[in-house]
Amino acid sequence: MRIGIIGIGSLTLELAIRSARAGYKITLHNPRGNSLVREVTAKMGSNAALGSLEKAAAADIILLFLAKDDLECILKKLPEMSGKIILHTSSLIFDPHSLLSGITHAMTYKITASLLPEAHIVKLFNPIDLKADSKCTAHTNREEIFFIADHKASGNSTRNFLKTLNFTPIDLTGRLHLQNTAMKLKPVMPPRRGPFS
Repeated sequence: MRIGIIGIGSLTLELAIRSARAGYKITLHNPRGNSLVREVTAKMGSNAALGSLEKAAAADIILLFLAKDDLECILKKLPEMSGKIILHTSSLIFDPHSLLSGITHAMTYKITASLLPEAHIVKLFNPIDLKADSKCTAHTNREEIFFIADHKASGNSTRNFLKTLNFTPIDLTGRLHLQNTAMKLKPVMPPRRGPFS
């Protein structure tokens, strides 16, 4: 399987390194200049190479990390993306249990989904626990990573891919749908009448 990386952030770089170690063929493209990541790419070995935007977009799974200011311009340059799985990476999340409320307002995710309506956009979150007594899933020695996918097959592909990178993927799709349903069903109570009304 081929992995394309468009935009370099801490999570896309970590995923690139793990993907190269797992034997995937990686094409990295940094819209702000490939020279910035040339040395890191060389250290990943023969499975990783710098490439054009078109070559990175031709991969089976695309990892995306773009600044909001660059997002629209770069996405409009992409070739046809129908049916492609795009893992939209996010900044670090410090409390993964409360991240659901912020997902629906994630601006770059919404822009990406609106500009690539035929692609399967999966939102990927990298949780960081700042507590001193935090536990990484010690029984598996894997880091947790969270995702949301509106397309079942792309969610399954994402889960399987992340497992090969030694992550414990946690699908929050069901929780988000439950939260959205609960918000729609929340009854509106009429104002209470006081003793003088």
